[in-house]
Amino acid sequence: MNRTLYIHRYTLTLRGSPANARSQRRAIEGLLIRHGGGFGCIHPWPELGDPTVEELLALLRRGRGHRLLARAMECARKDGAARMTRRSLWHGAREPDASTLVSPEHPRAIPKSHATVTGDADFPALSAAGFRTVKLKTHGDDTGITERVRTAVDAGLRVRLDCNSTGTMALNALHPWAEHIDFIEDPEPYHAARWREIRASLGIPLALDRHSGADHGGYEVRVLKPAFDTCRPRPVPVVFTSYMDHPLGQMFAAWEASCYPGIQLEAGLLTHHLFEPDAFTEAVHSAGPQLSPPAGTGLGFDALLEALPWQRLVTEPGRLLQNPRAALASHPDTLPEGTLVFPTSGSTGTPSLICLTPAAMMANAAAVNDWIDATSDDVWLRVLPEFHVGGMSIRYRAELTGSRVIADDGKWNAARFVSLLAEHGITLTSLVPAQVFDLANAGLKPPHGLRAVLVGGGRLEDALYQKATALGWPLLPGYGMTEAASQIATARPGGNGTLHLLPCWEARTDDAGRLLLRGAPLLSGCMVPSPDGWTFQSALDEDGWFTTADRVRLDGRVLTHLGRCDRIVKVLGELVDLDAVETALLRAGMPPEHGAVIARPDPRAGMRPWLFTDLPENEAAKIVDSVNSILPPFAAIAGIHVADLPRSALGKIQRAQLPV
Repeated sequence: MNRTLYIHRYTLTLRGSPANARSQRRAIEGLLIRHGGGFGCIHPWPELGDPTVEELLALLRRGRGHRLLARAMECARKDGAARMTRRSLWHGAREPDASTLVSPEHPRAIPKSHATVTGDADFPALSAAGFRTVKLKTHGDDTGITERVRTAVDAGLRVRLDCNSTGTMALNALHPWAEHIDFIEDPEPYHAARWREIRASLGIPLALDRHSGADHGGYEVRVLKPAFDTCRPRPVPVVFTSYMDHPLGQMFAAWEASCYPGIQLEAGLLTHHLFEPDAFTEAVHSAGPQLSPPAGTGLGFDALLEALPWQRLVTEPGRLLQNPRAALASHPDTLPEGTLVFPTSGSTGTPSLICLTPAAMMANAAAVNDWIDATSDDVWLRVLPEFHVGGMSIRYRAELTGSRVIADDGKWNAARFVSLLAEHGITLTSLVPAQVFDLANAGLKPPHGLRAVLVGGGRLEDALYQKATALGWPLLPGYGMTEAASQIATARPGGNGTLHLLPCWEARTDDAGRLLLRGAPLLSGCMVPSPDGWTFQSALDEDGWFTTADRVRLDGRVLTHLGRCDRIVKVLGELVDLDAVETALLRAGMPPEHGAVIARPDPRAGMRPWLFTDLPENEAAKIVDSVNSILPPFAAIAGIHVADLPRSALGKIQRAQLPV
């Protein structure tokens, strides 16, 4: 599949009044993107705090992240997956019933919409057309809002008001019509306590629109804009609206609304009428408050999109991210344009270079942010190096939410780590199991305010998880890999450590129990060494699936990691899982990343498990004796080799470098 990024700049012209209280523009610029066979829309509103089109283009060229870019890439991914199979995302769409609620049993139902009014309107005509609700754009000094509300109510319409955080002064006269007003959207900049005062004073429910900071309630309705927001279920009723963007973005909002599993009210999807007509707006159809999906594959508009003069976006050269203290002996002269390239020898074999696009990094980062409710109020502490995918992921997560990152690139020290958490008010961080072991072994407790610690880079044993959480560490064990741009499955906040697939992934297993993945965060391919130099190889099959070397069990969306396929050997004709032997050692008290089990040739048995460790021999022998007493005789550890262990920058043992 072609992963080159193409762009098309467009301009929409508003028919009449400005779009909102903060913008006086009538010409609205945006970008369409073409990526991986699908299309997406990037439509910034700098008046509301977004970067400009030029700034977003610069971010795209540099491979940097932003919420608008991540959502456009997600749109292109979903659209492209449907176009590849020549199907419409609207297959099975139906007309919703008269209720304002959309039943989750019919996920392709597009909810009816209110009529968005930016100036004067013929309210009786809107009512006659079937609209039940109008949304009026207003501002704090809008002296005409009372008359417009009265006229709308007299026409039999309910009213929604959007202040764009400009104040409520003009709304104090609306008490006579309060029972006819659904909500006031963004009366002032969000502050929960102040909003509760406004709600009590006006007697009208409030709705929160775009927001990336901490959420402390104070509102009754959440407005979701799929161009900006991830669309996970919220605890309050939601209203889906477009971003007053291109019809492609409008249809993405409608499709996300059709998939939403929670309670939603009438939407705000009919924004194409606000612009001067063009070929795209003319292809969007609606009957009164009901939007209809366009014909075609994916989100539709097939011929119109193909006919646009697409321009290839020239991105920065690929970047090779490697440990400066352990640089590769050789590497390619050229790298795939715009990619982040991570060397990996894993623990088992020949080095290769994993190529990840910024879009893949953004997709994984967005999924993790949504999973842990990351906001602009969070502060990350990064102790993992950025030449490792776990460290680089933190940069992308922070860019997508606008949160700060404090970096500690010094040698790991558990006491200093805890001190930095307290000093900088850290709320989020990522660790590997060996670091968790150091914290728990020292009896260190986290400061107040730390709300999540993502743990990856290896299996976190139950005993260590229980010991650390008993000290107050809010651990979220995870399972991931470089090829997946970091996280694949992560424990739920407040859960029991069980791993759940992130929503960005499709997963299944083959007959051997190997995990197969499909999703936007997957690698674009690998650079592998050959006698003729380095060559690029795609890692995905024609349907976009990546076959891992890991064995897992899937119970719905719950994942249990069982080990690697290439870590099973035959001993005396019996299959022995070396990962399972290592797990037994960990449970018997071996500290994480202080021992590795390797199969060594044996003249009688063929192969035998050996323990390589940097623990004192007497300490290692006690652990081995304990484990051998419970293992089947053919799986027992045959010997101990004490030596310094080759390690990665994160302290992981490099098994491929151990002697056999």
